Amino acid sequence: MKALLLTFSLFLSIGLFAQSNGKIGVDNNDISVSLYPNPASEFLNINVKGNLVDGSVKILSALGTEVFSESLDNFRKIDLSDLKNNVYIVNVYSKDELVQTSRFVVRH
Repeated sequence: MKALLLTFSLFLSIGLFAQSNGKIGVDNNDISVSLYPNPASEFLNINVKGNLVDGSVKILSALGTEVFSESLDNFRKIDLSDLKNNVYIVNVYSKDELVQTSRFVVRH
C-alpha cells in the first residue's frame, strides 16, 4: 500500500493528473475528444469531433490494467456497471496512434 501511495504521489508531483479538463499530456489538434458525465455512475459517453480513422478506445484502471477495449467512431456509450468506484484512464486511438488520454471517475 505504501508503494502505491508513493507511486500516486509521484504522478501528482510530476503533473500527470494536474490538468482540470481531464486531458493528460497527449492532444491532437485535428481530433477533439470529450467524455461525459464525469464523475460517471452508469454510463460514460465518448464524443469525437474530427477525422478518426480505424478508431478505438481503451480504458485502464489507475494501476494500468486494461478493463475495456472496443472500436470507436464518432460516439460511444460505455456501460460502467462492471467497473468499481475508482479513477480510470481513457486512451483514444486513430490508426493505432494515441490521439488523446483523459481520466474520469466512476462513482456508483
